[in-house]
Amino acid sequence: MRTTVKPVSLVCDMAAETFEQLVIMGQNKQGQVQMITTLKDPADILWYMEAARFGIMQGLEEDEIYE
Repeated sequence: MRTTVKPVSLVCDMAAETFEQLVIMGQNKQGQVQMITTLKDPADILWYMEAARFGIMQGLEEDEIYE
């Protein structure tokens, strides 16, 4: 997991250069949680979300913070 304080537009540019498939979750300007994904199969989306959850719970994040 990488963390950054960069604006959303720059984070999306970074993601476009790095990933082939992705799930992006966040809060819109009205305060609602929303998701954008390139994955069609809900099972694949859930797999990525669970993998991320387990990684966070185990403290598996990179030490590097992208600023």
